[in-house]
Parts: sequence; structure tokens; C-alpha cells
Amino acid sequence: MRVGLYANPERDRGFRYRKQLSDLFKAKGVEVVTDPGDFDRADLLVSLGGDGTFLSLAHFETAYDKPCVGVNLGSVGFLTEIEPDHLAQAVEQIYRGQYELDERLMLSMQVLDDQGQVLKTQEALNDVVIMRLAGGRIVTVDFSINASPVERIPGDGLIISTPTGSTAYSLAAGGPIVHPAMDVILITPICPHTLHNRSYLAPGDATIELRLSDDCSSAMVSADGKQSIKIEQGTIKIQKSRRAFKILRLGGDRFYQVLPQKIQERGMLR
Repeated sequence: MRVGLYANPERDRGFRYRKQLSDLFKAKGVEVVTDPGDFDRADLLVSLGGDGTFLSLAHFETAYDKPCVGVNLGSVGFLTEIEPDHLAQAVEQIYRGQYELDERLMLSMQVLDDQGQVLKTQEALNDVVIMRLAGGRIVTVDFSINASPVERIPGDGLIISTPTGSTAYSLAAGGPIVHPAMDVILITPICPHTLHNRSYLAPGDATIELRLSDDCSSAMVSADGKQSIKIEQGTIKIQKSRRAFKILRLGGDRFYQVLPQKIQERGMLR
């Protein structure tokens, strides 16, 4: 067995927890790698940090199709499974195979020009966000589901979210909480300049298309908050990715059990 460890140096000062975790795995005869360039050789990947660190790990090409689990060194940790004072117990469970693997829906985003040529492709575990430029005017987005026009929404933008991402930016924008095992896509407006502020739920196999209205000059689009792209015209097409993200769970399905605590902790952050 070979395990890859990815630590956020700002959360894991001096890589204290990475060393502790490495020693625990090595004591079981497990090989440990810490260079992300070698993660393609690993059987399991472990992030040490917050949800942002976990999302960064999910976007490494060497992490594709590898089961991942996170150690929560962040403030809340919706995506992370292991608390830092339970490392020894977690290693024992992993070594004995006492875990479950969840396959989480991911999104595939394509930015197309006016001729339909693909300019950029990205994947997202949490969400794809189109939003106005910093200090810029509102953006007006026309969106459709399965080629059927749905609505024109002026405001700060739109969040296209997976169920996993329903507890992230989408929740902060007033979107619903969705169990991560569900096969749906959420569309949530950001501060809309309309009389209603409701999310849409589309089937997991739906195709979502976004397009700036003619009177809207530009906007930014990003997947999981990374590599923002400035767009002016063209179409953004969002679908379920062909691959699912594999998350290792050690304590069974505790989503509804830990959700109130996580939300309360987020609300208490200063």
C-alpha cells in the first residue's frame, strides 16, 4: 500500500501533522510519498488542511481517480473526515480496510466562443461560478437547461453547484442543503436584482448553458474558485463530469449528524 500526503504549510506549521501521520503509516509498513508529482503512484491521498486544501488536492492531475480523505486543520471542514487528535485511529481503520468510498458528482465546464469552439475546460467538485468583475457593473445572465431557456437573471452572478458544494458558496447565497449522494445540479443566483431569489434543481444528467446578455460587457468564471477566466461573449456549458470524485469515509454516513455543528461553527467564525 502506498499513501500520498498533501499538507498545507500554513495550516500544518513545520509539517508537524504530516510527520506524525507519515510515522503512523510507516509503522504499518505503508509507503508514504509527499511529492504531488508522485501521487499517481499512490493508492490513497490524504490532505492536511481545510476544505481549500482538499479542493486543491482534487485538482491535481496526479490525483485523478484516487480515493481521497482529509485531515481537518481548518476552521470548519465540510469536506475533511479526520480530526487531528484521531490520526492513530484513522490510520488503523484505513490499514484494516474499515472504510467506505463515496463517489461524488463533479462538474465539467466548457467555455465556448461565438463559433462554438472550446476555449477552456475545467472540472469542479464544489461549484462553477460566474460573477461580475470586482468593482464592475452587475452581470445579466441568460441560462438554459437542456436547451430550454429558463430565465434572465441580473445581479452579481450565478453559482452552479454539485450536492457536495451545496454547503459552500451556494449555501451562503441562500441555496438549499442537498445530501452529497444525490444526483442533481443546483443553480443559485448571487444577489439577484429581481423580486425572487430561488435556486433551481436540475437532474444530474442535465446540460446547463450560461450566456451573458447583449448589454453585459464582461464577467469572470471559475471552477472551485481557481483559475478565474474573464469572458465577454460566448457560452459556458456545464455538465456532469465523466468521472466521479472518490471520498473515503471512516465513520459511515454522518452528513445530517454533523451538519448543524458545522453550520454553527461557521457562523461563530470571526
